[in-house]
Amino acid sequence: MRSFVSVYVDWAATVEHVRAAASKLPMPAGVLGVDVVEAGDTFGCRIAVDLTGDFDERRDGTLIARAYAAQLSEVLAVPAFALADLILVGRSDC
Repeated sequence: MRSFVSVYVDWAATVEHVRAAASKLPMPAGVLGVDVVEAGDTFGCRIAVDLTGDFDERRDGTLIARAYAAQLSEVLAVPAFALADLILVGRSDC
């Protein structure tokens, strides 16, 4: 099973900083790949971290993304959010 979740990072971080931070974080259980990409404006965020792997997207995806976002936020000292949470609250001040 190939699953996919995303984390979006506050615009204050640069893509280079996010890539460096992501390369140092441990890979979450079930995640096989982490890809940091510059994205179009999504709820005010412009950097996406895509997590792909063999995990149950419906059951575990949001939890994986939230935990990874919390780790990124701590390392970068800027907010990071699971995409599912951004969609739920319609955040526009990321």
